[in-house]
Formats: sequence, C-alpha cells, structure tokens
Amino acid sequence: MPVLIDGNNLLHAALDAEPERPPGRTQLCTFLEEWVRRTGEPVHVVFDGPAPARMRAEQISGSEIPVTYSGDLSADEVIFAEIRACSAPRRLRVVSSDREIIAAARRRRARPVRSADFWSELHRTLARPEPVDPEPPEKRAGLASDQADAWAAEFGLDADPEPGESG
Repeated sequence: MPVLIDGNNLLHAALDAEPERPPGRTQLCTFLEEWVRRTGEPVHVVFDGPAPARMRAEQISGSEIPVTYSGDLSADEVIFAEIRACSAPRRLRVVSSDREIIAAARRRRARPVRSADFWSELHRTLARPEPVDPEPPEKRAGLASDQADAWAAEFGLDADPEPGESG
C-alpha cells in the first residue's frame, strides 16, 4: 500500500514523541528507508519549501524514497494534488495530522493516518528484530559446481553420468 507522508508534519510528531532526540530530515528519511525495506510499502515524502542544494537533497532522500519539496506552494497543496491524481486512492495511506489533508484523503477513500500514530508504527516496526530467513541462500541459488561435485563424490555418485545412464 503506497504511503504519502507530510514530512514536516511527521517531523513535528517525532519532536513531540522524542523531544530529547528529534530527527532531522535526513534521519527521518533513513528511518523511512529502513521501514520501506522491511515492509515493502512504497513511501513518498513531501516537505515544505524549496529543495536544498542537489547533494544535500540526495543525502536526505536516500535511494528508496522519493522526496518532493513544495517550492513556492505549501506541502499541503502538493499532497492534495497527489491525492487527487492517485489512480487507486483506496490503496493509499496518507500520513498527516492536518485536518484538511485528512478530510481530502477521506473524500477519495484513501486511508488517513495521524502523524503521531505513524511515528509509533514506524518505531514498533524498526524495534522488532529483522526476520531471519530460515532457509540458507544456497537453497534458492543452488550449490556451486565444486560443491555439487564434492557431494556427488561423498555419496559415491558419478558427477557427470554418461548420456542414457542414471546417476
């Protein structure tokens, strides 16, 4: 389910939740990138104001998260436009505590989530240990040829049977 986030609003919720260690834009996007990696849900963050210098903007956004800066518009206006343009609004989660954004999301039948609630969800997800795949990677990738030959020798099998022979 795609998640559209009012970035400044989420930063304020983080400040309220953790006044002694509030994240900045870069750290927020780092948290969100890890959340995306764990949940598989795509995220789009919208911040108020002009974009910072190119290198700083690249540092903030990371590789997994599109970040939009509202420029001369308000972030709310950009978010309203994104909600209107969404081709599957029922699948969209909109993270903001702004009443007008919540109302716009509800009108399109998107799922509004208050910023403080999403901040809590984000922290719960990141606090859980990462799931460990119980299967070894070799199960999907297969053994290297030298490993296969070693196992064939271990079991007394001919590694390269002649055509028509069974191994």
